[in-house]
Amino acid sequence: MAGRKKPLRHDKNFFKKNRYLLIFILVYIIISLLHFDAKLFSGGDNAIYIILTESIVSGQGYKDMYLPEEPPHTQYPFGFPLLLSLPLLIFGRNLIILKLLVILTGLVSFIFVYLIAKSLFKDKTYIVMLFYLSMPIPYVYNARILTEIPFMCFSLGAIYFFIKARKDNTLFYYISFILAIYAFFIRTAGISLIIAMMLLLIFRKQYKYFAIFLLAFLAVFLPWQIRSVHISREVSYIDQLLAKNPYEMALGRANFFDFLIRAWRNFILYAFMLLPKMLASIILSRLIAVILGIIFVVLMVIGFLKKIKRFSVIEMYFIFSTIIILLWPRIWSSERFLLPVLPFVVYYVFDGLLSIAKKIRFEHLSSVVIGILVLTNFVAIILYSRGTIRANMNYLKGDRYAGYPDDWRNFFTVIEWVGDNIPSDKVVMARKPEFVYLLSGRKSLTYPITNDHLRVKEAIRQCDYIIIDNFYGAPAARLWLIPVLEQEQENYRQIFKTKIPEFFLLKIIQ
Repeated sequence: MAGRKKPLRHDKNFFKKNRYLLIFILVYIIISLLHFDAKLFSGGDNAIYIILTESIVSGQGYKDMYLPEEPPHTQYPFGFPLLLSLPLLIFGRNLIILKLLVILTGLVSFIFVYLIAKSLFKDKTYIVMLFYLSMPIPYVYNARILTEIPFMCFSLGAIYFFIKARKDNTLFYYISFILAIYAFFIRTAGISLIIAMMLLLIFRKQYKYFAIFLLAFLAVFLPWQIRSVHISREVSYIDQLLAKNPYEMALGRANFFDFLIRAWRNFILYAFMLLPKMLASIILSRLIAVILGIIFVVLMVIGFLKKIKRFSVIEMYFIFSTIIILLWPRIWSSERFLLPVLPFVVYYVFDGLLSIAKKIRFEHLSSVVIGILVLTNFVAIILYSRGTIRANMNYLKGDRYAGYPDDWRNFFTVIEWVGDNIPSDKVVMARKPEFVYLLSGRKSLTYPITNDHLRVKEAIRQCDYIIIDNFYGAPAARLWLIPVLEQEQENYRQIFKTKIPEFFLLKIIQ
């Protein structure tokens, strides 16, 4: 009997010691499920990731199977599709299962956020985590088959084990190296973490671990890079990043002053629009966003300067990540790119509050400010959840496109018609070709974003049908495609049309 009491006592101590973490995990899971979105995100990247995963699982390699020639894929690294491969192999193309995997990586990343915060803030960890827990943006991306949340999982894991690694626990170094390398192959922006860890190993004169890490990274990176260079026939991802406009490569590469302007514009966007909306989700006006942005940036700087005295991998990673975010093409800038460093933004803001509270001798300043932000953020969570719950209920009732606006409903309606009526060997031109393949099984190409009519005509010659889109706020077809079609109207015949906003399906009869 006495032998049975020890495990019970041990269990009670475990729950008592970790009660905050367990409560936070439960709340995180509940909010994630309330934010669960059964439909595909309309950005397009998620469709490409699913197609790449199916290419891997089918044994055909790493190919763009939605394109007519099925060329090898070189833009996105293989880490995320490889992660999706096992559930897709077991359950097939089940979006719910794939999204649940993303949620699982989100839960693990949340645990790492807690563990890192606990090492930094000790008994104030629960305040920091309440703040992080209340922000809707991680839950929104939890429900999307995109790389942001899985990347957070592996990068935060790498940072946590790197921080905890000691001479008497070398295993943690190796775990951190593996996680960091895999994070890089989920998102190439993870190079900031690779560089941060390597530089710190050099500064600490830990040359043995630096050499092991470098060799391990190169062992995976060089074959991938050689493959990409060898088979790439189009503009590379790096070329797009260095271009003045990645959608108009004819404008040439950005120079030093272009990058300065890009960095400044990105700073304004992130500091005074995206960041305040992520930290304080209910913002009533642009003026309030700017004011809050100034406050948050000041707090971040104070918190960063406070932490920089002992300069850890977090500070190094944050610096390099910020540089990449600021130099990213302005047209691609989004809260997506800020999300992986959001935990550190929270840490620095909280540290800034603690510093100010100490100076003005108001001990509870951080609790009051964070409490107000948490309350407003939870209101935003409730409001957002109402929409997702309603859409999911309609989805369960049979509305496959519940939650989509009318333009996307009409786009999917055309694709549905293509799948039911167009022969499987035909090629369809569309603004989002990955969705055409994913939903209809037909190969597809996009029309070039250019004023060069000859290039557009050359692309049209490779196709049998054309979807003329009419997306809200996206006049691409009107700008680049329709002017070319109007020059030779006799070569096209309309065979399907949706309700307003009208999407058309044309058959090429030339």
